[in-house]
Amino acid sequence: MKLTTINIQGNIFTSEILEKIRQDDISFQKPQDFGLKPSELVRDEINNAWSLLNTHWQIFKQKRSSFSEIDKGISETRKYWIVPLLNLLGYQVALSNAELVNGKSYAISHRASNKDGFPIHIVGSEQSMDKKAESGPRLSPHSLVQEYINSTEYIYGFVTNGNYFRVLRDATRLSRLSYLEFNLEQMMEEGHYAEFAIFYRLLHASRINDKKEDGKDATLEYYHNEALASGSRIRERLSDAVKGSILSLANGLLAQQENTELRSAFETETLSAKDYYLHILRSVYRILFLLVIEERNLIYKENLTDDKKKLKDIYYKYYSIQRLTFLVNKAIYIDPKKTDLWQSLMTTFRLLKIDIMAKN
Repeated sequence: MKLTTINIQGNIFTSEILEKIRQDDISFQKPQDFGLKPSELVRDEINNAWSLLNTHWQIFKQKRSSFSEIDKGISETRKYWIVPLLNLLGYQVALSNAELVNGKSYAISHRASNKDGFPIHIVGSEQSMDKKAESGPRLSPHSLVQEYINSTEYIYGFVTNGNYFRVLRDATRLSRLSYLEFNLEQMMEEGHYAEFAIFYRLLHASRINDKKEDGKDATLEYYHNEALASGSRIRERLSDAVKGSILSLANGLLAQQENTELRSAFETETLSAKDYYLHILRSVYRILFLLVIEERNLIYKENLTDDKKKLKDIYYKYYSIQRLTFLVNKAIYIDPKKTDLWQSLMTTFRLLKIDIMAKN
């Protein structure tokens, strides 16, 4: 599944874990895990939440349309949008006072009173989460929450400006930003219900333990550990997969009837097996690289104009690696004499200014 409104940074969670959650193919997704009766359905709760949230979103949009140029929309974002959203997820949200930790002040805006003061920092919709406000806390909203959970017993924390919702985890040993982000605005405006279902199933209040000292036993932490384990399993299998890909691609290019120049290079020893291997290896890793950035929706920037959105759609429909994987997975006959799919891959490389070695 292509994640349109979900941005994964670092190793908190993986797309594989999110897909398992979406498909209800992982532990802690039964009705009783959400505090429901066995006869009740989680998807019904998600449907109800989605319907209510659409109403809250429209109200918030109306309030937002009247903001002045200097208005950050703090109270409106909290009152009409994020607090109702969190309530639907089972969090009892209350305003919080600044807290001193190791001599530093942390003005976390809200806490979940039913989750031992779980930190939830809500800023205005017109404020960036990555830039420090001209007045207010000493850090950007993201950095404030990250430093706070790094310095306390809390393992996780939320930070949001209403447009984006980030899940942060204790990252004491990490040197770069690591988080899971949901684009709430795009989710609601474009109706990405399936990704909201992931949001609900992953971040429902039942995913967080009632006491912060039990955080390592929380469902959210279980999913994090599963993500790390699945990543290790994938890396273990990756070497064999890459080896098989190299052999298939290298032998396929040599066997292609039109590649007389390539075979001649071997015969005249102007191309060595080692150099050919390195060229093929580079191509395979370029494909893997494109697969990752496409899956993470990084080909185009966010907040696109209508014209840019059209270009984005054209890329994914006609040039992306995802298109090739879709065709490969379809049970259709492909004439081995035709090279149009290979040529389309070369075009994609050129679009992204990647130099190509192999040419037909």
